[in-house]
Amino acid sequence: MRKRTGPLGVALAVGALALIAAGCGGSPAISGAPTTTTTVHTTTPTTVGPAGTWSKAVPIAPGANLTVVSCPVPDACVFGSATGRTYRLVFKEVTVLGPAVPSPLPQGVFYLSCASLTFCAAAPNLNQVALFNGSAWQPPATIPAAQGITAIDCTSPSFCMTIDGEGNSFEFDGSGWSGNLGAWGAANQISCVSSSFSVAAEGGPSVWDGHTWTQPNNADTQGQLNSVSCASASFCVLVDSSGDVLTWNGLGFSAPASIATEPPLTGTDASGLTAVACPTPTFCRAVDSNGRVFGWNGTTWSSGTLIDDGHALSAISCPTTTFCVAVDRSGNAFFSPPP
Repeated sequence: MRKRTGPLGVALAVGALALIAAGCGGSPAISGAPTTTTTVHTTTPTTVGPAGTWSKAVPIAPGANLTVVSCPVPDACVFGSATGRTYRLVFKEVTVLGPAVPSPLPQGVFYLSCASLTFCAAAPNLNQVALFNGSAWQPPATIPAAQGITAIDCTSPSFCMTIDGEGNSFEFDGSGWSGNLGAWGAANQISCVSSSFSVAAEGGPSVWDGHTWTQPNNADTQGQLNSVSCASASFCVLVDSSGDVLTWNGLGFSAPASIATEPPLTGTDASGLTAVACPTPTFCRAVDSNGRVFGWNGTTWSSGTLIDDGHALSAISCPTTTFCVAVDRSGNAFFSPPP
């Protein structure tokens, strides 16, 4: 997931309140699919550890396998499930948006990205991408050459990048989608800083320079690359299924370094890092399949803070250093700091 920035202060409050108004009385997510808005009731208990202070589980979509969360600014997030259904949270108000496209069939987990309060893109389908305008998903656009879109990221309403299961890549310029730009394989996640810099977590890391994708190198022989987040063109972090992280410094990728060294919890598989979010080069949060969060301070990674005992955390979004949201496969969200 890329670095997320956005309006603060009065601008954020006005924009978020506009979203609440749209959610409570706006258009349906898609034709014939009404929205439902509920208020999240949070509890006071928290978890404090090396990776910060976190809330207990906050139900967003009880029973749903949440695979992606994208927060363009604090207190405003859109969530997606493994079945392609979407949900929006703004100031404790959860709105069920329904599927982003009429017949969702997600080909990857990170199929949704929000660049602002009023612009998200979702591709939970073989070749369709829908845009969210702050109140509803718009009719999807079809990319005929796409063969199962696996990942998408957007930096603004005028730039998004996708990669499909065959290694085809497509760019959105604000008005439409390009032809195949060519990548090297299916991507688990893409993180873009601008239209001239993106990194894809493929079989190996691949870098977009605004014209072409580099051939993935064998930077990680330890595990599968699951997620990537770039704070700038000179700082990115990738995490893998073996509990390792790789860092991009603008010139190349570091060797894998293990951060999830604690033994697996009883009854679970070995720890695999599932997602990472870096709003700045000195602040990252990574989550794993054992329900732990790990923190980067610009120099070292912390040990894990267990926030979801016995459950896998599947995604995380940190638009700033003072707001993060992680989600799990049971429809819950965890906030840092607690709401």
